[in-house]
Amino acid sequence: MNKILKTLWFVIIAGAIFLGYIYMKPPSSTTDTDITPEDAVTSEKTDLQKESFDEAAEEKNPSDYIAEGDNYHNQGYLDEAIKAYHLALVENPDSIQTLYKLGITYFANNQNLEARQYFNKLKENYESSQIDILIGRTYINKQEMPQAISHFNQLDPNNPEVKYYKAIFQILQKNNEGAQKELTSLLEILNSTGPNEVPNEELEKKVKTLLDTYNAISINKDSKEQHKEALLSKALIEINEFQAAIPLLFDVIKLQNNYRDAWVMLGYSYLNTGQYEDAINALFQAKVLDPGKAETLFFIGITYAVQEMYDEAITYLEDARDSGFEPISLVEQKLADLNLIKQNYDQALVSYENIINAEEADLNLYTKAIWISIEKLDKPHKAIQLGEKAVAQHPEEAISYSLRGWGFISNGDYEKGKNDLVAALELDPKLEHAYLSLGLLYEKQELSTLAKEYYKKAYMLGNGNSIANLAAIRFNNILKADITSPYSP
Repeated sequence: MNKILKTLWFVIIAGAIFLGYIYMKPPSSTTDTDITPEDAVTSEKTDLQKESFDEAAEEKNPSDYIAEGDNYHNQGYLDEAIKAYHLALVENPDSIQTLYKLGITYFANNQNLEARQYFNKLKENYESSQIDILIGRTYINKQEMPQAISHFNQLDPNNPEVKYYKAIFQILQKNNEGAQKELTSLLEILNSTGPNEVPNEELEKKVKTLLDTYNAISINKDSKEQHKEALLSKALIEINEFQAAIPLLFDVIKLQNNYRDAWVMLGYSYLNTGQYEDAINALFQAKVLDPGKAETLFFIGITYAVQEMYDEAITYLEDARDSGFEPISLVEQKLADLNLIKQNYDQALVSYENIINAEEADLNLYTKAIWISIEKLDKPHKAIQLGEKAVAQHPEEAISYSLRGWGFISNGDYEKGKNDLVAALELDPKLEHAYLSLGLLYEKQELSTLAKEYYKKAYMLGNGNSIANLAAIRFNNILKADITSPYSP
């Protein structure tokens, strides 16, 4: 599975859009990770890499695997992180650090039984209230609410997070008065943090969100019950308590089956918890009620995307765009990335350019667009145009000049390319992309010794990333050419 899709990159970015879109008034009738360019061409490492670079020849130890796992985890590649942590655990089966990292990575990957297994293993040698809370959350995520309630009842009742989850349980049990009392008490505790204590700002924000929702409900006392519960569901979604929102939304839909936004929220909650089939079913219920709602179409597209059903995803995202989805840059970026995966390079480039022309775009988008222009569509002039815009929008960023320099080199204008790469290195002497492009420049000029030096520098600075892999491949290609050449000067 594509890494970035597997980790719900699409869903995370879409969260703010969802929260802003939902209309909470019930209807009155029956009718709402990053794939990098280099990843696409350097997915395989050559056997010569290890032989060519002494730095890669050392055997990995547990700390190496931990660092590798952390790198994958930070980029959202959770399956790969889990594999790396397991390799570290082979060497040190009782490592508290590794057991914890495995537990939280499984947890983030919606693999709650596995997460609980490693948290319980960790508890054999390490007691922590945080681990106890994480175990409780695995019960919540599995919709095992009786076990979750029983588990939290055994924990320290004065722990702020324990009080928070007890309030969540009271919401689910329709004990709104008790929930408000628990949340108000918790907010007082959080606001009375001592001078030497670190405030829990995230938890405080969650508590305030729920209390604000209760205040809104109290102001609109005459609202229907399904409206009140929909407001609470929306608040739970906003604070990422998706599993807690699901049973509330069931109750809303029982009261009013044609409540479009309840179906959308239910689908979105399922999507965020990896229950894709249920997400599709709920979102299509919303679509039946309002076929042209752009946000519904967008979330259907996202759900198909995370299941690698790319053709269906593209169709629904295009429908969302054509139906007026806002912000347009978000849906264009999803379409661009999906077309990149599908190798529909012309369409991907159009979407990236639409974003770049509409706003001050992130340099990662420029990188993708320039890579497509050079490597896939043989349009170096387009790459130079994009590079010019990157420099104009981000003149303080070294990568802007490196990208434009790459375009010049691809167009055979080596002097301008070299000048840009020198400018990039003046801004950032450790920019591996600039060294990679200088290696390409010298390779094109048939200065193989210099090219190898710059590829090696890019490899070292890249420290295992996609640029390092590409530098190794190019280095090895030159090395093989030197070996097989009938004459080497």
